[in-house]
Amino acid sequence: MRGPLLVELRARKGEYVEQKRFDLERVSRRVAELEKEYGVSFDPSSPAPSEDLAKPVFEAGFTLAVETGLYVVDESRVARFTEEEVREALRNAPRELRVGRGKDERVLRARGPGDRVFVFGGLAGTPVPLEFFEASAASYAAVPRVDALDHGSIQAVAGEAVRGYAPSEALAGIEEAEGVRRALRAVGRPGMHVLGAESSVSSVGSLSALSLGLLGEGDAQLLPVLNELKTDYGQLTKAYVGLARGLIGAALVDPVVGGYARGPAGSAIVSVAETLLALVAYEAGYFLVHPVHILRKATSTLECMWVESVVGLANRYMGLPVVADIWPANGGGTREYLYEAAANTFVAVASGLNVLGPVPANGTQPNGGGFESWFVASLADLVAEKKVSVGAAWSAALELYEKYADKLSSPNPGKPFWELYDLKSLKPSAEWEKTVWEVLREVAELA
Repeated sequence: MRGPLLVELRARKGEYVEQKRFDLERVSRRVAELEKEYGVSFDPSSPAPSEDLAKPVFEAGFTLAVETGLYVVDESRVARFTEEEVREALRNAPRELRVGRGKDERVLRARGPGDRVFVFGGLAGTPVPLEFFEASAASYAAVPRVDALDHGSIQAVAGEAVRGYAPSEALAGIEEAEGVRRALRAVGRPGMHVLGAESSVSSVGSLSALSLGLLGEGDAQLLPVLNELKTDYGQLTKAYVGLARGLIGAALVDPVVGGYARGPAGSAIVSVAETLLALVAYEAGYFLVHPVHILRKATSTLECMWVESVVGLANRYMGLPVVADIWPANGGGTREYLYEAAANTFVAVASGLNVLGPVPANGTQPNGGGFESWFVASLADLVAEKKVSVGAAWSAALELYEKYADKLSSPNPGKPFWELYDLKSLKPSAEWEKTVWEVLREVAELA
């Protein structure tokens, strides 16, 4: 029986738990206990994690996944899995995936030290006006080193805001997928791997794109694990139909650091648990780790970089294709945006993760383009080729952090894509290109 259906059937007969009680007792309280039992802690005065944390974080996350299970919101009940079921899912999980089609096919794998880094480009869920959607997507796809595209969302159609479960969501899902396809054909990369359905508020947008063949084998759809350790029938239905159509499930694991997952230590444990549960429930093929700081949002905060770093280390015991989201607070046109992206990339790649980004302004404004993904890819390659250690990567990241820390509370969102890039050539403005090169030379010295 496929994972999504198994979750539904177990939840229908599972334990009833009021949601608030699940959040406070089953998640927060138990996570606090696991932090103590396994000795997992975060020290803000010395944030570089010890590699010795890999095993305890994995074991604590495994314990949380088996004990707590997955809460199905529609039923207010819990679907649980046995220890053997989770271990079997891990044993059978692919360590690498062939994604995309034809000459654009690439391999996304669980990375070891020095392994090539798989790079996603795109504005990943950021609202993008329809008139600029195709050009902005093409600017990322045109970068040869970008392996796959995860682009923005469409949040208004026919002059009105998209509404979940409504025809407007179906249209947004179709417009998004068609825009991405046109962009890929325009730059000569029609078979590039697409992570789609960013406009799918529920499951309607994704299912609409699937029904028209706009997402198919070699592509992926986004399957979030709801905060924390939850799912709903919308996500499960998407996952089930996607599996039936040969689509890859891309699980989004995005614990709120400072929320029910507690601080960085608890959020790392929850991230591992949610990764394992997404593997069993969605049969996901790869996993996007995106800790969200409860105040600053950005993944470039010390707390969120620590979570990504520790999850990367713990992945030595999972062996899954895991990707770190790089979500700076600042946006294109600012040096701080590049410093944030560089710090985040150093830590994530040295810790064994692939990367997606950078996505500017915390994913709220379309203020960036493909040249910044080339910047991230260049640094990722440098860190991988030199086999930079986790400790050395953190030393560099902390030096960079000093350059943008005071901007995290009042970030500069920068300029929109259509002001930073030429819409015909898709190249950055001379001023922005010069700045990116200057920062690249500056931060490359740190590697």
